[in-house]
Amino acid sequence: MYDNDFDGRIRVFWKVKAMAKKRTSDAYRKLTGILIILFVLTALCAAGYVLLDQSIQVQQAENDARAKAENEQLEVQYQQAKQEEQAKEAEGKTVQWPEPKAQGWDVVDLSNYPLTNTRSYDATRMELITSGMLLVNRWHAVPDDLSQAEFLVVHATDKRIATAGNNVKLLSPAITALGDMIADAKAAGLEHYNVEEGYRLREVQQEKFDKEAQKHASRYSGDALTDKVVASGISVPGTSEYESGLAFCVGRYAKGDPIMDKKFHELPQSDWLVEHSWEYGIIFRFPVQGYPNATVTDKSYKTGQKSRLSIYRYVGKANAAVMHTLNFCMEEYIEYLIQHPHIAVYEDGKLRYEIVRTEGYYGGDATVQVARAAQEINVSTDNMDNNGMGGIIVAMSY
Repeated sequence: MYDNDFDGRIRVFWKVKAMAKKRTSDAYRKLTGILIILFVLTALCAAGYVLLDQSIQVQQAENDARAKAENEQLEVQYQQAKQEEQAKEAEGKTVQWPEPKAQGWDVVDLSNYPLTNTRSYDATRMELITSGMLLVNRWHAVPDDLSQAEFLVVHATDKRIATAGNNVKLLSPAITALGDMIADAKAAGLEHYNVEEGYRLREVQQEKFDKEAQKHASRYSGDALTDKVVASGISVPGTSEYESGLAFCVGRYAKGDPIMDKKFHELPQSDWLVEHSWEYGIIFRFPVQGYPNATVTDKSYKTGQKSRLSIYRYVGKANAAVMHTLNFCMEEYIEYLIQHPHIAVYEDGKLRYEIVRTEGYYGGDATVQVARAAQEINVSTDNMDNNGMGGIIVAMSY
């Protein structure tokens, strides 16, 4: 009986143990299932977060791009409106410039006053080097591309201009000014003008230089020889005013004319040019003491030319007016504009010209600002940095 009770208890023990093991195994399975479910939910949440974040980023980028485009458009509209408002204000606003003299010609410095109510003006390279203010002297050479300009025969104008032969050529602005000047001189009773020379090819200048150099080669060489040739009135090839196409030599008719008993600079024809040429935009290019007449002061220390040369040069009416009023040669005038880059020119208290010089021209075409009210525009480079570069001189006529 004892054995039966013991076996029964053993069976109960193992049964209970088996049931406990089963319960433990079921608990592990449930826990594992829960963990798997949690892991899946976590992964799904993470994937959802990534997708949502990417979507938010894309949306944010689109919003930023749209906002940037709208802001840029608003900025453009604002700047346009601002410019229009400034233009309206400038039209109705009178800038108080310094008062000019009531009588005679006067040059007023406006360097502290900006050019107002402007518009853009596009100037071609050829316009910049042929409009008058291209400086040519011993230190400033003619740009190579000037040879591409159109040089016209001098008498190709409605004003009759006598020339030495039929092959004297100049640039068109110089011919027009020369024709007007000769016609008015004739109306004043002065005739017998003869344009002896105009545009000169580089090859011709070289021949003249070499011919003169041969005369002195036995006594001079190098720079000393060059100085000797230049002192005789023959410029180094590339630096002759004749190569600019804007300069010409004025003389008298050929032998047999009744005025031949005097030299040209002793004639009233010469005095008239000295007194009036600037009115046509033409200057006497190389003034030396007392030549062409006693009213002329020496400028050879600036021009580098001491010889008595009857060379006139077209520079434009506005520029010539300043040079005449201030008694400047071309070199002095450009130096003056460098120091006073904005000036106004008055006649009897009335504005005639406004002139602005800007730095930094390095070749090619250029866009400059000009006054809207200007009736005529003359835009030229001054060649101060050589080879047709330097500053740009804008002369506006009213």
